Amino acid sequence: MSLDIRISQAIKDAVSDAGQSPALARRLIAWMEAVTSGNEDPADQATASRHIEVLYAEASASGIDMEEL
Repeated sequence: MSLDIRISQAIKDAVSDAGQSPALARRLIAWMEAVTSGNEDPADQATASRHIEVLYAEASASGIDMEEL
């Protein structure tokens, strides 16, 4: 099963609306595609941790008021 194009577009839109780089959207979509295609196990903690670290590194906190979080 592949990732629905509407989900991919929603991720792109949300990332853009948040002022993040298109690379973050690409990484999120690639991870979701790997999970939906069965190439990755979402319950695998080591793999999930690796993906999360990559996403944290790609995300930018500029313009976010950390006091509001």
